[in-house]
Amino acid sequence: MPKLSDTMTEGTIAKWLKSEGDAIEVGDIIAEVETDKATMEMEAFEDGVLAKIFVPEGGQSAVGSVIAVVAEEDEDLASLDLSAPAAGTSSAAPAVEEAEATENIEESDAEEVSVTLESGSRVKASPLARKIAKSKGLDLSLIKGTGPGGRIVKVDVEKAEQAPASAPQAASAQTSSIQGIPAMPATAEDKVVKLTSMRKIIAD
Repeated sequence: MPKLSDTMTEGTIAKWLKSEGDAIEVGDIIAEVETDKATMEMEAFEDGVLAKIFVPEGGQSAVGSVIAVVAEEDEDLASLDLSAPAAGTSSAAPAVEEAEATENIEESDAEEVSVTLESGSRVKASPLARKIAKSKGLDLSLIKGTGPGGRIVKVDVEKAEQAPASAPQAASAQTSSIQGIPAMPATAEDKVVKLTSMRKIIAD
């Protein structure tokens, strides 16, 4: 399975355009692959014969894993081992690099503490954020943290201070309205449709 996009880690065979036994040449479009971004055309990397397809249409495969075998045109296919590769076997085993996102946090705002509120709930917040919230009379339980692990940091408290007081009430009213909508009953026409790779990314 070739890597057809920068963020692709696996692909779904949408359609095979060549069948087992077909002769192929470098540059031939042999399949359509659904990536995390779009449906891409997969080209043949070698001349030869498409001897065996391991991943059928609709099947998923990790980048670098074996999805098919291409033999030389004059090669005896009967002599080849065309059994399915073991799980995890890779023809190229490309390294998929993941960039780690880092966040610059003020030194005084870096340490994490767990604050116990009067209600008994615990909220993770930095010492600086806790100090500012206390001086401004802000309730930490109403502030959404954007720091690592959902921790409340200085910028979160500053945003909460600037937000209009009516915002929580409006959000509460909207939530109540949504919760008041009855669930739609299931019908005989309902069906479950498998998500495509692109729709999974959109959902995330």
